Amino acid sequence: MKLSSPESRADASRLSRALILLLIAFVSACILRFPAREVKTMHTDETTQAVKLHEMMEGHYQYDPKDHHGPTLLYATRPLLWLTGTDWENLTESKLRLVPVLFGMGLLLMLVLAADGMGKLALGWSALFTAVSPLMVFYSRYYIMEVLLVFFTFGCIACGWRYFITRRPGWLGWSGVFAGLMHATKETCVLHFAAMGAALLAVYIAEFYSAGAGMGVVNRNRKAPIKRWHLLLFAGCAVMTSITLFSQFFTEWRGVWDSIATYFNMIGRAGGQGHEKPFSYYLGLQWGGVISGRDLWLDPGSDAPRSLSWQEWSSVLCITGDARRAVFTEAVLVVLAGIGCFAAFTSKAERNQSNHLVRFLAVYGVVTFLIYSIIRYKTPWCIMGAWHALLLMAGLGAEKIVRLFWNIWAQRTVIGLLALASAHLALQSYRATRDFARETRNPYNYSMTSPDVLAWVEKFHRFAEIHPDGYKLRIDQSDLNGGWPLPWYLGRKFANYHWDGKEAMDPENAAVLLLSTAADEMLQAQLTAAGQKDIFDERFMAQQITLHSSGSLRVYVKKDLWEQYLARQSSWPPLAVQQ
Repeated sequence: MKLSSPESRADASRLSRALILLLIAFVSACILRFPAREVKTMHTDETTQAVKLHEMMEGHYQYDPKDHHGPTLLYATRPLLWLTGTDWENLTESKLRLVPVLFGMGLLLMLVLAADGMGKLALGWSALFTAVSPLMVFYSRYYIMEVLLVFFTFGCIACGWRYFITRRPGWLGWSGVFAGLMHATKETCVLHFAAMGAALLAVYIAEFYSAGAGMGVVNRNRKAPIKRWHLLLFAGCAVMTSITLFSQFFTEWRGVWDSIATYFNMIGRAGGQGHEKPFSYYLGLQWGGVISGRDLWLDPGSDAPRSLSWQEWSSVLCITGDARRAVFTEAVLVVLAGIGCFAAFTSKAERNQSNHLVRFLAVYGVVTFLIYSIIRYKTPWCIMGAWHALLLMAGLGAEKIVRLFWNIWAQRTVIGLLALASAHLALQSYRATRDFARETRNPYNYSMTSPDVLAWVEKFHRFAEIHPDGYKLRIDQSDLNGGWPLPWYLGRKFANYHWDGKEAMDPENAAVLLLSTAADEMLQAQLTAAGQKDIFDERFMAQQITLHSSGSLRVYVKKDLWEQYLARQSSWPPLAVQQ
């Protein structure tokens, strides 16, 4: 059967190419996100979420408005644990990280809701860029709530778009549900709501000054007004969703108030609290996160610029797994996103489509990026929501660049270059999550857990093998900061590991003591005052464990236990403590 018109044939061609891009994006996302999730050591933020999950599994979870975020990540994990029959003792890093991986994959699938607002090919390129972006890949394998916030935010936007097109109130209800999930995920959702408001205003102004251009074809026969009860439905669904989760399904109402009180703490945290970064931090991270430093480009003797050998260039481009010289950059996506934002307000929409959604996303992405850049408190994963919107704009920019050329071979050349850039991004993602997953020079390894932690966790397992009490040996920890990530690594296996201050320290019966600097000084003072300092020194061997760049603990191991460990150290096979 022949297609009826050149326009129909062109639409069919764009659809087939978009489907190919979507298939490549989905396969690439699976390859980059699912395998080897256990490679990276658990970050402190991951372990705190894991311990909160344990509290929920035990039935005594309480939302903490000061140091933690909403409960959606924990609730999303429970079905997975139920389906796999996993209890706390057998929970692994790989299983925990499967949850954000699934939400990262869902983010790709949800793009279909925006198909008639972006254009088929723009949607395909957007999916591919989202699938291979190093930032998106790395933190889609992180057991934190950031990828859930991105998923729920785009769900809110996409369902709102479906309502705008169809005027069916059900879509606005779902948009409200996603808005409530945003609030129950992380308190920074208010920044995204503010950016959405700015984007709606910008689209309205652009529509006003363009004399209604944009929806003439798509919505010509669907000019139904937005009714008041539709907006009430949105607000009601948002509020009820948030209340349901924060109240633990109407059983703990204190969480609802705390979900509001947390914003008083949020104001203080915005100042930095040790995470202060300059305005340009996020742009610099995406433009080029250089691992090696200035010595890569300058002669060590004269500081004069020097040319790089092929071996050095292969390291810079992540072709070889050399972390000393590797450079992580998404500069091509930054440029494409800029082109897409410009095109959203200057180019004509495709047949049977409009520019409303792309204009909204352009303003939303830029405003959100600026808001997070202005706030002094910065961690690399916080920018994921803004970056996702800009990745959609990068897809639009890629589609517009291809269409600039009429010659088929010129178009194919541009497509080839975009494919090559995407492959390089995928290679960077692979290096960042595999070869360089435990490298301190990996720009995405923010405040990374020290390799010393896993070495000591292995020692604790060896202690259990030779101690008479086995895994019931007593381990006492005293650290006001929690000693993270040890509560995750030790809490599942060692029944007598005490870290939360509920039990007093017992140097007489403890096999190991873990003390912060302040706790160590206090203990030594007490021992000296009691005349037991020499006895303590005779019984314990002093060691040190580095937790991360800003934390360490003093370790005291019973001497007989330590000597038995040293005697058998060479005979033990390697032990996998990260699974």
